[in-house]
Amino acid sequence: MTVIILVLTIVSSTAFIVTVPSSISSTKTNLLTNNKHINSIHHKIVLAASESDEEKDNDESQLASNMRRALLASTLTAVTYNIATVGLPAYAARSNGYEKVSPLQFIAATGDPDASSGSGANSWGIWKTDPGPLGLPMRAYKAGNTKPWLDESDFFLDENAIIMPPPQYPLPAGKYLVTGARTTTTGLTIDKEGNWKLDEGKLLDVTHLPCRAARYKDGSPSSVKGGFPVAPGGIMPDVSGTNKQIYSVVFIIGKQPE
Repeated sequence: MTVIILVLTIVSSTAFIVTVPSSISSTKTNLLTNNKHINSIHHKIVLAASESDEEKDNDESQLASNMRRALLASTLTAVTYNIATVGLPAYAARSNGYEKVSPLQFIAATGDPDASSGSGANSWGIWKTDPGPLGLPMRAYKAGNTKPWLDESDFFLDENAIIMPPPQYPLPAGKYLVTGARTTTTGLTIDKEGNWKLDEGKLLDVTHLPCRAARYKDGSPSSVKGGFPVAPGGIMPDVSGTNKQIYSVVFIIGKQPE
């Protein structure tokens, strides 16, 4: 049996559908996180949580604006919901020695999306907490704001052009329970040489498509122009004068003790 859990993050006016399989093996389910379904959920949440907007204007253009802002919130910067706290303890207990990870952690992974194993994981990074609350919106940056961690010649952007703090490098070797919160949850093994292998499925299967992330080097955030927001699964835009490296965002929900 597969349990479907609806998690509402009222603070960010965001709804998430999380599919939690009942076994560690890769599980295929009906993909509920399609755009039409998410738009419908955001529509209801925005109407309930944005009274001031509703009072200003109830026409279709205002509704579209509300929905757009809600969709912008559903980003890596708003993934503050915690899969590990929603029914995972019992799940993790029968998952071959995995201990739940709380709060949710995020892998910044490179590699062929269609591969189930490969090398180069020693260049993968990890966000041990949600980088969203520390993020710097592009409008704020261009208004002169900054952050102590910001390196303007080597920076990360999410799908809404929010500058994120960099992940920690490298992702430590070990055995992780990973998911993209879509259709697949499985084990990921990283060895000390940087080789990686999924127990089942492909890297794409455990990538959270609404979360886009890219690293831009040898340039400046001031060169960011258009192309944002990026649709789920879309390609992160180029930024003039920079070299771009796209990362897959993978959720860590469990880890085997060392």
